[in-house]
Amino acid sequence: MNGSLLPSASLTLQEVHLVRCLTHISHRYFSSGRYLVISSPAIYRDVQQELIAEIHRTAIWPVVVTVDGNISKPEKTDFIDGDGSYIILTPDGNFKSFEAEVYGLVFGQRKFTRIWNSETRFVVAGANEYTKSQQTDIFEYLSIYRIYNCIIVSQERYVIDKEYSRPINGNDIDTSMKLVVYTWFPYQSSDRCTEVNDITLLDSWVISAQGHFTKNTDLFPRKIKKSLNGCPMKAVVRNCRSYFTTLYINHTYPNGSVVRYIKGLEVNLLRVVLQQMNMTFFHVPTPEGSEIEHASFNNLLRPMVEKKVYIALGDVGTRLFSIIESTNSYYFNSIRWYFPCSVKYPRWSSIFRILSVELWIVLIISIVIAAISTTLVGRYSCTSELQRYKSLSSSLTKVWAVILGVSVSTMPRTPSLRSLFLSWVCFSVAFTTVFQAFLTTFLIDSGYKIPIQNMDELFTSGIRLAYPQDFNYVFKIGDETEALKVHSNRVNCSFTDICLPWAKHEKNVSVLMPDVMAEISYATGDIIGENSEPLLCGLEDGAVIITGQSMVMFHGDPLLRRVTEIIDQVVEAGLYNYWKSLRLNWLKIYSRKIAIVHPLDGYHSFNLYHMQPAFYLLLMGSCLSAFCFMMELLFNGLLTKITWRLSWVWLYIIVLFLTLVTQNYFTYYSPLIHFTAHSQWISRAYKA
Repeated sequence: MNGSLLPSASLTLQEVHLVRCLTHISHRYFSSGRYLVISSPAIYRDVQQELIAEIHRTAIWPVVVTVDGNISKPEKTDFIDGDGSYIILTPDGNFKSFEAEVYGLVFGQRKFTRIWNSETRFVVAGANEYTKSQQTDIFEYLSIYRIYNCIIVSQERYVIDKEYSRPINGNDIDTSMKLVVYTWFPYQSSDRCTEVNDITLLDSWVISAQGHFTKNTDLFPRKIKKSLNGCPMKAVVRNCRSYFTTLYINHTYPNGSVVRYIKGLEVNLLRVVLQQMNMTFFHVPTPEGSEIEHASFNNLLRPMVEKKVYIALGDVGTRLFSIIESTNSYYFNSIRWYFPCSVKYPRWSSIFRILSVELWIVLIISIVIAAISTTLVGRYSCTSELQRYKSLSSSLTKVWAVILGVSVSTMPRTPSLRSLFLSWVCFSVAFTTVFQAFLTTFLIDSGYKIPIQNMDELFTSGIRLAYPQDFNYVFKIGDETEALKVHSNRVNCSFTDICLPWAKHEKNVSVLMPDVMAEISYATGDIIGENSEPLLCGLEDGAVIITGQSMVMFHGDPLLRRVTEIIDQVVEAGLYNYWKSLRLNWLKIYSRKIAIVHPLDGYHSFNLYHMQPAFYLLLMGSCLSAFCFMMELLFNGLLTKITWRLSWVWLYIIVLFLTLVTQNYFTYYSPLIHFTAHSQWISRAYKA
């Protein structure tokens, strides 16, 4: 609207100066570019229009007009924000009229928007006198919405308050007619916190000439100090039954009396906040229906509106309502997929993991080439060489005996064959040294299989997925494709009784749980193995939702900024995570299941359990040797000598390979057992 198009009106001298006073306050204290809401009853429309005309001459603010609580543009209700300013005109301080105007701003056209915050500035003005009871009622009504940056501009009251018949402090007031500005200050002492007990005179506007303030004091001073003089902080603490959030403890004394304590990291954080603010903790029982089991805050709204509760904590998350606002988060908790950690390789598979497939092939080819080369050199280099080095089968057994570290019955005679034999001995020594070193390492610690790296591998692994019913909402708001994959692989089982044991021991289920729950389970030893290794591991990209722990307060509460500031300082200093780590370390010590110190140069146990594969291989070799001996006795007359010899070569290679593995065990860890005797027994059986 344009002020020049408004109809002119005849105003009294007090009303003219009231307009000038409000215009002066608007230019000095209201933020430019923000909404300015001017509300008035219909009987005060002339003053409202004149004030709008004065303000529009400078065009600093967009103006929203309300009359009797009815907004001029009902569809535009976004003006109720934290940065706007408000002028509420009430000619004679009638509280009912004032209440109707404020009610129309908040609930106008049945559209409920955000409540004002503590930075919003309110001016309640009228050209007539306000009694002290009227001023008290107005300040108390605004304090319900936590509005403390408010002043009342009215005509000066002379000497005696008509209702209370009590002298008014008027030392700084002129005897001439003037408008006076009153306000009140909360948290002045422990018995004067948020109740309006005393009203303070700030300044006075002289009704003469153009008018002016007598003292030019700050009409909107800072009212919330850093020290709040021991005023109570009324807090609702939900019982989360966890020390990492909140915990109720009942202690029974010998005389039979029971005292209930509230503990937990969130309570510790609140006590630090209150200590810095110089406030006292005042516990308010949790309203029925707002407990952790119900996960609802609906029954908490009314106590906050009625100022029976200032703050609520106890795993409240970061939930936001129209009249509830949360502090900054001080701890973030991810809900992610935990899969069975990689398992160890079986000890028997360590033999095949020493060399890759390519190296095994190279070794076999090397043995064959060495045997053929020995045969050729023995046949054609010199006729004086022994007959045992001129046949392929005999040369193959000699080459295999060297690589096993077993002495041959006769040494070669010619220099050329001796040179070739020496080269093969050097190769065999190098190979067996490396083989024995790796075999010993793998037998002590066989190592772990490659674990699952990401969610794609988890889905393709075929492992079943399990999660509690409480997490159903996560997949309703998440990615539909991932939700379909989860539901297709989901297994129905009791989470704590069946799913977790399956995941820990059977290694066939992946579970969804919060990180803090996994950390607590690890600290208490519920998901660790015999060597303090974790049984369940979390996927880096397996987080399906991240939640933050915070406290909630009434929207616009002037204490919210200070509480958030202290919480941020505690978190930035690392104190909250330090408290959490102390608790986890205490759980580790109390559980007595986790080795606190893991020396890097510590010894590994080596006992008969590690020797089991050696005894199994020894038994297999003995049985195979006896079987070969019996078969040779039974079928010696039926098979030709050449065919049997070729079959025996392959059986003999298998026996000697088993001999090699067993020999490594007994050579390194059981010197009293002479494995050479076993090799000689095999040779004698073959000769027989």
